Amino acid sequence: MHFQRLQSIYADKQYNIAAIKPGQYLEIHEKLGDRTWRFKGLVVKVKKPSHPDGTFTIRGTVAGHTIEKVYPLSFPKFEKVALLDEYKIRRSKLYYIREKVGKDARFKSKITAERKDKDLLAK
Repeated sequence: MHFQRLQSIYADKQYNIAAIKPGQYLEIHEKLGDRTWRFKGLVVKVKKPSHPDGTFTIRGTVAGHTIEKVYPLSFPKFEKVALLDEYKIRRSKLYYIREKVGKDARFKSKITAERKDKDLLAK
């Protein structure tokens, strides 16, 4: 599908493209029927950033199990995407964090007070 055609489709439906980067710790509020499902996790990778067709992978823990979820950057069922923390990283893909446990899995925080708990979907 052509990029211009995709942009026109997303402009018609008025989807917001979230400004998500690897190394961000997010809390996602996803609308499922009449309920809201909250998921916290670290963004491991972003594929096609700032593109209507882009996706991101987030890694978090649910009920004691570590899971990775892939979301589109312009998902219409997002109610809120809150930025909880942002870490200093040197890689665009954080696949190596899968094997790290405990103190090895630490990152240095670089978030400022005014960016904390900011909704990434609001413009």
